[in-house]
Amino acid sequence: MVPNLPVPRTVSSPFLHEFPAWGVDVVESHHAEDWRMDPVRHDFLKIVFLGSGKGFLVYSEGERLPAHQGNLLVIPPHCEHKLEDGPHTPTNLYVLSIRPKVLEVAALDPALLPTGVLELTPEEVSKTEKTVRRLLFEQSLGGPQAGARVVSLTLRLLAELIGLNESSAPTRMSEGANSPGAGSDRARPSGFTTSIARMRSYVQDLDQHFFEATNLNDAAARLGISRRRFTQLFRQVTGSSWLAHVRRLRIAHARRLLVQTTRTVLSIAFECGFEDLSTFYRAFKREVGMSPNQWRAAHSRLLP
Repeated sequence: MVPNLPVPRTVSSPFLHEFPAWGVDVVESHHAEDWRMDPVRHDFLKIVFLGSGKGFLVYSEGERLPAHQGNLLVIPPHCEHKLEDGPHTPTNLYVLSIRPKVLEVAALDPALLPTGVLELTPEEVSKTEKTVRRLLFEQSLGGPQAGARVVSLTLRLLAELIGLNESSAPTRMSEGANSPGAGSDRARPSGFTTSIARMRSYVQDLDQHFFEATNLNDAAARLGISRRRFTQLFRQVTGSSWLAHVRRLRIAHARRLLVQTTRTVLSIAFECGFEDLSTFYRAFKREVGMSPNQWRAAHSRLLP
C-alpha cells in the first residue's frame, strides 16, 4: 500500500526536511502569493527544479540569481541562501535533498557539481522532469527497495550534472529522434519475431514508466520503427491504441494515489504524467465517470 506522504499544499513558508533512512528526500512545494523564506544553511546538498513560476536564488552576500520554469538550482552543503518568488509569479518547486553519506558511499565529490542556477536545454528539462516524477513515484511506493531505487536515480542525476560541468559543450542526448533510420523500420535478422518481442518488452516496461511517456512519435523512435508500424504492433500486443493504454495506466495510478494518500489533485496529476490540471480532470472523468475529488470522497469512506 502506498504510504501517506507530506501533503504538497500551497504554502507560505518553507517545509521542514524529514529524511528517510537512505538519506534522500523528495518534496513538492507549491508556493502561495505571500510565500517567504529566511536565509538558511544546510549540511546537505539541495537540488531544486522549478516546475513553474519565476524567482531568485539569493546568496548571503546579496547576489541574486534569476530563475524561471525549467531551471535547476544546485545548492551545495553549508551555503547560506534563500529563495524568493518573483512578484505575482509564485513558484512550484521540486526539492531533492541529499545527505552527505549518500555522496560518501558513492565516492562522489560534491565539489565537482555545478552550482547556482542552471539553464537547461529543452531535452535536459524533459529528462529532469522525468527523473523528478520517477523519484516521486518510487518514494510514494515505499517498500524494501524504495531506498535503493531513489538513491540510484539520485546518483544518476548527479553524475549527469557533473558531466555538464566538465564539458563546455555537453552532448545532447536524443533517444533515437535524430538517429539514422529513426523514422523508418530497420532491417533485423529475425524480422517480425524480433519486432513483436521488442514491442512486448516495451509494453511491459511501460507499466512502470507510463508517467515518462511523451508522444507516439517519441515512442516509435525509441524502438527505431515507423509510427505506422509502431501503431500496428502496439495494438496487436495490447488490443488498444498507445494513447488509450497510457491514459489508462496513468488514471489507474491516480485512482490509487487519490485513495491511499492525502496528496493534492495537482501533485497527483503531475506525478502521473499530466502536464496540466484541466487535461487530467477531463481524462479522469472520461475514464472513471466522475471527477478526481468525487472518486476520493466516495472511496476514502471505504477505508478503515
